Amino acid sequence: MNMRNSIIITLEILVAILVIAVTLFVSVPKFSDILRKSEDIATKKGLASLRNAISLYYSENNGKYPDANIAKELVEKGYIQEIPYAYISAHKKSNTIHVDNLENNVDTGGWAYKVNDIKDSTGKNKGQIWVNCSCGDYWGNL
Repeated sequence: MNMRNSIIITLEILVAILVIAVTLFVSVPKFSDILRKSEDIATKKGLASLRNAISLYYSENNGKYPDANIAKELVEKGYIQEIPYAYISAHKKSNTIHVDNLENNVDTGGWAYKVNDIKDSTGKNKGQIWVNCSCGDYWGNL
């Protein structure tokens, strides 16, 4: 009877391990999808906050956009509490705002901000800010 009990216990343990493995196999991909979606939503909210802060700055400064020190200007003058992070799956999270040499700083993560009216390959206008990544979000949007 002792041998039979040990076989039954071993089978029960194997079944329990199998149930746990199947549960993990099903739930881990769903969890990573949920995490990516939440990061994309946080990035979009951060972008909206930055755009609102720039818009307020513009309206309160006689039609002048922030200059290359945009992060310092927006935070120190109270237009935004802090520069939000951009969570991009292809890059590390970053709250850096790239303002210089945008044609060579494409797809580096963080944010990109156009400080001048010089035509370049970005196709952006002075005062525009965007997520500095070409990989797209969870839904395939840039």
